[in-house]
Amino acid sequence: MIYLDCPFNEKEECKSLGGKWDPEKKKWYVPDGVDISKFKKWLTKYDETIIEEHNASKEVIDLSPSVLDFQINKCHRCFYLSKKYGIQTYNFPPPVFTKLDLIQKDFFINKDTSFISSKLPKGRFLNSQELPSKISSKILKDNKQRSFKLIGIPDLVIKFEKDGYGIIDFKTTKISDQKADFYKFQLESYATIFEHPGEINSVRTPLLSPITKLAILQFDPNEIENKDEIGCNISFLTGYVELKERITNDLFERITLALDILEMDNPPELNEKCGDCNFFKKQSILKDKS
Repeated sequence: MIYLDCPFNEKEECKSLGGKWDPEKKKWYVPDGVDISKFKKWLTKYDETIIEEHNASKEVIDLSPSVLDFQINKCHRCFYLSKKYGIQTYNFPPPVFTKLDLIQKDFFINKDTSFISSKLPKGRFLNSQELPSKISSKILKDNKQRSFKLIGIPDLVIKFEKDGYGIIDFKTTKISDQKADFYKFQLESYATIFEHPGEINSVRTPLLSPITKLAILQFDPNEIENKDEIGCNISFLTGYVELKERITNDLFERITLALDILEMDNPPELNEKCGDCNFFKKQSILKDKS
């Protein structure tokens, strides 16, 4: 991908040409495989060699770890429309959850792993000088030999004193002993990225191997402990749960399913179990009656 200097008032033009928005960097970019020549007026920092390499690359689908758990489980049609056409309802968790993740990360980053759980071996958390905020795998192949990349933003990464690395993802949610299983593809995706690293905009993801721990740290709002004129203190219950085993084969089966969906000529049928699909269906019925 190549980032662009696209002003706000030209964003719709950029989007119509195939540009994508990166909410982390708050910048538009050209995905791998999309012809860069259409975006020349927003290019200021890239030489001809980089542009030629970008245009010569085959189309590569990028998938985020969270999509492989939540969005595909929720609805194949919504996943297709979101990924191929940028059509989505934006009924995902609000930005306050991102802020919570940052607060939680800032609290733990300079502490011992025992602050997370006594189950964790001794180690330290990698800081921003050692780890870019957004990470990417190299180009990988699914079970049908189609190209894809995994791109995501990890919460905490641990280097253990004795051997290996660990990945911990934050979730503000109701505490459950099954929570790691709910997010197993997301956790395994991060492990796969670090074990097969690529780069984003010339920033290389470090090789971290072996990944020996994958876990979810849950934060469940409990009660307001005190309040003054400008704020209040809220306590959270916490729950740490590990994924019992690596699921590399299952992850590649899920990625193969994702690419199968995206190769469809038309969107999948409306899903009766999906709230968004049912909303659209009811709208269509009302439109037909009017």
